[in-house]
Amino acid sequence: MAYASASVLLHGKLEEIFEFLLDGRNNKIWRPGVKSVEYPSEQPIKTGAVFLQEMNGPPDKTIQADYKIIECDRYKKICFYILNGPYTPVGCFSFGATDQGVSVEFSMEEAHVVSQERDRHFQKVVNDIHNLQEHFERK
Repeated sequence: MAYASASVLLHGKLEEIFEFLLDGRNNKIWRPGVKSVEYPSEQPIKTGAVFLQEMNGPPDKTIQADYKIIECDRYKKICFYILNGPYTPVGCFSFGATDQGVSVEFSMEEAHVVSQERDRHFQKVVNDIHNLQEHFERK
């Protein structure tokens, strides 16, 4: 299984941090590889919501990386599945409130795939979670 995870401790309200990550339109704020994200629905964002996302690919290429939320346990966990693109992993955010702040773990895995290249790619993606510190410190 290809797998990677990273975690961060953020200063802010659990509800605010959860809602920020649930709304994929915020991905451009903290994920430098995201070119655009759309939520083409009028429905509240919850399990089943689909985001249309474009990522920077190899030079002069754009990669579709649309995703669907497959689990949304309010203020505890968000999981999504990449619908297209070169890799189709499941990603999850797990949340926990502590006295020091809100811990957020970001993990990605692609079952039935053994690949050091994908492990490295997933680790690079989940490490973007550290960019959230800057965003929430500015608030």
